[in-house]
Amino acid sequence: MKKKLSPFLQSKFNIFICLSFGWALARFYMFFLGKLYFFINRQERQVITNAVVDVIGGTRQGVSIEEIVKKAFHGIFYHYYEKLFIAFQDKDKATEFLNDHILSDDLSVLSRSLLKGKGVIVITGHYGAIEFIPTLLAVNGFDISMIAKFKTERLKKQVFSQAQKYNIRLIDAEKKGSILKRAIKELKENRVLVTQCDEIEEWRPSKKKKTSFLGQVTGLDRTINAIQKRTGAEVVFGVIHRYNLNEYKLIMYSYEDMLKMLEGIPLSTVGETVLKVLEQFILYHPEQWYQWKKYPEIETRSIAVTKAEKPSSSKFLQPVFGRAL
Repeated sequence: MKKKLSPFLQSKFNIFICLSFGWALARFYMFFLGKLYFFINRQERQVITNAVVDVIGGTRQGVSIEEIVKKAFHGIFYHYYEKLFIAFQDKDKATEFLNDHILSDDLSVLSRSLLKGKGVIVITGHYGAIEFIPTLLAVNGFDISMIAKFKTERLKKQVFSQAQKYNIRLIDAEKKGSILKRAIKELKENRVLVTQCDEIEEWRPSKKKKTSFLGQVTGLDRTINAIQKRTGAEVVFGVIHRYNLNEYKLIMYSYEDMLKMLEGIPLSTVGETVLKVLEQFILYHPEQWYQWKKYPEIETRSIAVTKAEKPSSSKFLQPVFGRAL
């Protein structure tokens, strides 16, 4: 199978099948396709397995690494189902689903941050139901702009069309021109800019400042720091934790709460802070992160590639408690 996972799952035929038979069956179909893909692409499966074992192995008690790896693959399949659901589902039905199945009490964190009038950068990662974040915020009355990148042209057109229905402004990361300038413009209108801190292939690593992420030393990405310094925007970290495909929880931290959460871990910039918060979530819930295939690429972003000392368990903070609903 020559196609990569994303274009394969999002092919015209597979999207047609999902839309024809309904979302209940689409869940099972995505699982079937995902398992088929990794059965054929065993080398890619091994890369993901090795990454999970390298980062998580030995840090858990009472849970086998085999079970953690299995759940990590399930998380990847969940992600693509959610991506297609939010891209193609009718607006009214999608809105009803998001409001009924995602506990969203933390929206108050975002509301307070907007009161300062300089815009808010909501920083997330490839964790949980990331595809639901901009739409959930939009249907709850927030003016949303988002930096986006697409693997297939068809999905790109569909997402842009869908975004217009929710009044979401998409900034195409592959379009010519400065993404930084466009992001600054959106924030100056006191909008909410949604972006990710773990787009590893898009990092612009500093030549002087280094940090560690999941046990690898790498140059500190400068993008988020540059946007925040130019605008003075508030910074909020946000993820949607997935319990199952009907039960989710929005979790948001103000920057002040992030610093409290990471007390005792040396931090230098906004960009490093949000990356460290995301790291805590991944270490506790590795099945929610679907970028394990990109883990080896962190080394290529390093200044002098060395293995960083993995955080001791005493520095872990369990970010998610209890059930969602």
